[in-house]
Amino acid sequence: MKTSDAFPSRYLQTAAVKAKPIVATISNCEMEAVGHGADQKRKPILHLEGQKPMVLNRTNFETLCDAFGDSDEWAGSKVKVYVVRTSYAGKPMDGLRVEPIVPKPALKEELNDEIPI
Repeated sequence: MKTSDAFPSRYLQTAAVKAKPIVATISNCEMEAVGHGADQKRKPILHLEGQKPMVLNRTNFETLCDAFGDSDEWAGSKVKVYVVRTSYAGKPMDGLRVEPIVPKPALKEELNDEIPI
């Protein structure tokens, strides 16, 4: 039995994308209470079309802000979600990372429209 089967989560986990990264469109991002009891904290939650929501850490939140601006402007943007090896509290572990998919700028030749004189 997989851990994800024994302890299902409502949020996206590393096991879901470890074998193959996912590409998804952002629906929205909103603050939600995460955790239980006294350990509960408000965190940004990234909602992805067709996927479980993803709890964002500071690294992922700032990556998306750098690419897409304020979180209110993220809807409709595409991201790739993948797994990296990182550490938490000094212990090595897998973590989720987001990579913004931004449209490539137009080639210089495409911008050189002739102006009739």
